[in-house]
Amino acid sequence: MGKGTKKWSRKKIITLVISLVVVLAVAVGIFLVVRQREAKSTTASAKRTTQVTRGNIEVSLSGSGTIESASTSDVMSNVQGKIIKSYKKVGDTVKKGDLLYEMDDTDAKLQIQKIQNSIEQQQLSESNTSKNYSNMTVTAPFSGKVTGVSAVKGDNVNNGMSLFTITDTSKLKLSVPLSTANIPYVKIGQSVKVNLQQFTDTISGVITEIGDNTHTASTGGMVRDVTVTVNNPGTLTDESMASSVDFKLTNGTEVSSKEESRFSYASRETVKAQAQGTLSTVNVKENQFVKKGDLLVRIENDQLQLTSKTDSLKMQDLQNQRDAAQKQLEDYKIISSIDGTVTALAYKTGDSVKSGDTLISIRDFNQMQFIIPIDELDISKIKVGQKATVTVDALPETTEQPLNGEVIGRAMEGTSSNGVATYDVTIKVNETKDLLAGMNANANIILNKSENALRIPLEAVTKMGDRSFVRVMSNGEEGQPDSESKGPEGNRSGAGEFDRSSDKNGTGGTGRARMSAGFMQNQEYYKDTVMKQIEVGLNNDEFVEIKSGLEEGEIVVLPPLVTNTVNGNTSTQGSFGLGGFGGMGGMNRAMGGNFGGGNSNRSTNRTSGSSNSGTNNSGGNAPGNNPGVNNSGGNSGSRQPMGGN
Repeated sequence: MGKGTKKWSRKKIITLVISLVVVLAVAVGIFLVVRQREAKSTTASAKRTTQVTRGNIEVSLSGSGTIESASTSDVMSNVQGKIIKSYKKVGDTVKKGDLLYEMDDTDAKLQIQKIQNSIEQQQLSESNTSKNYSNMTVTAPFSGKVTGVSAVKGDNVNNGMSLFTITDTSKLKLSVPLSTANIPYVKIGQSVKVNLQQFTDTISGVITEIGDNTHTASTGGMVRDVTVTVNNPGTLTDESMASSVDFKLTNGTEVSSKEESRFSYASRETVKAQAQGTLSTVNVKENQFVKKGDLLVRIENDQLQLTSKTDSLKMQDLQNQRDAAQKQLEDYKIISSIDGTVTALAYKTGDSVKSGDTLISIRDFNQMQFIIPIDELDISKIKVGQKATVTVDALPETTEQPLNGEVIGRAMEGTSSNGVATYDVTIKVNETKDLLAGMNANANIILNKSENALRIPLEAVTKMGDRSFVRVMSNGEEGQPDSESKGPEGNRSGAGEFDRSSDKNGTGGTGRARMSAGFMQNQEYYKDTVMKQIEVGLNNDEFVEIKSGLEEGEIVVLPPLVTNTVNGNTSTQGSFGLGGFGGMGGMNRAMGGNFGGGNSNRSTNRTSGSSNSGTNNSGGNAPGNNPGVNNSGGNSGSRQPMGGN
């Protein structure tokens, strides 16, 4: 009996413990259900809304870099020598063209003088060669008849060898004696009459020469010879004779020379070679009439031609040496090539420098710039001349009043790291007050801008395929939209489902399935709301432009905030779980991917996107996430296409 009592008591205890555990489990379950319902009730009652407002939407690319002078000059010496004068010190302001250093140029000037002396000597040699070269051609010294031609093409001739004779047969001359008593009464150019012996005729002549020598005439008187020139009427030769010449003196007296005189041609010359060589050209024949200046003979001499060419090349070389030396003489005066401030001085008066040494550094701090890297997916959007806003970490006031900047350069070659290429973009800062080289600067390059646009927060918009939707309050009758708030294509308002004909893929499943799941999960929150299709325009990572579908002041429902019971973090929960705005190139890499799509982990600093190119992942989910959750902070995982696009 005692043993039975003991055994019953142990079973009773076990039963009691099990009963207590069951009761406790039921109590905990009831508590959790009540808390969940309270949470749902709280969530449903605390709708997040916003108004459609007007404002500016700006799309830009951003990056950071270090401020530096846009115009720099590290002045080097182009010559070797000693500095005899230094004109500047560190901190001095200089202007373009200012003299910075003078160097000893004595040796340079001596070198120029030596070259000049060589040039003058070469000029003498060239002059002699040129004279010899000109003698290689023979021209007619006057017009006349050629006789006694001995020049034959191909013959070798020596200097002084007779080639032919030219006679001017159009004029003849004769010399007659005139009494010294009458010489004072005649002059050159005076007309006379010449009596021809064989023709018993008289022709006119002109006194062309009066002799200086006095001699005794055949008649016994003292005379001087007077030369008379006549035009050949065509019948006279050098064999013709004149019986007398009649003179009319300047004192009015007429006298006559009684001695006979023989005519001779006025001009006759035996042409001789003035150089040695081979007759390459002979343009004359016996008894040929030629004109003054006609080319009659050309002589070739290979050595003389070579000497002439060599002299010409020597002269050109010497002139080039002189020009280079004179140009280098300018390098002994070091001048500034830019306006700016001296930041470093490496040499002073008395120092010796070598060619290539850097003497002085100059920076123009009135022109400042910095370089930012831009992702390869965005570089095509950058154009020279685009405007930018600039903030400087060391100048807090630029946060409220950014400086103005401008794109002045874009690298043609990128730098690759970890499979991602970036390109340097140079930003010029237009306002340089208080800027110092080395400060960190941030630029927003403005790609697009819409002013005074209707806009709502980006998180309020959900995309399905190529259409955009928002949630607005219904007219108070659950499931029925008001006249201004129709669901797309006649869908039941409040149901969160689209017609099958518009069922397009989102990023986490089909559009209809994900929309339904998202709505059912937040059914209480979206109670008394309807979907409304809108047309969107420009967007950045904060706002989206409304082209149509909403009016200013209209109320739009935002996605709910959900608290993670594990880590306590609060996130935005999507209204339909559909695709959002597609990402815009490399800028999304730093922001977690696409609005409504899977993201890439490539990292580039991008501040905003464009229409259908947002940077907020309000619809895209990582694998394993519940459909319909907007992951505003970006998701891990592979890049996926935006639903329906």
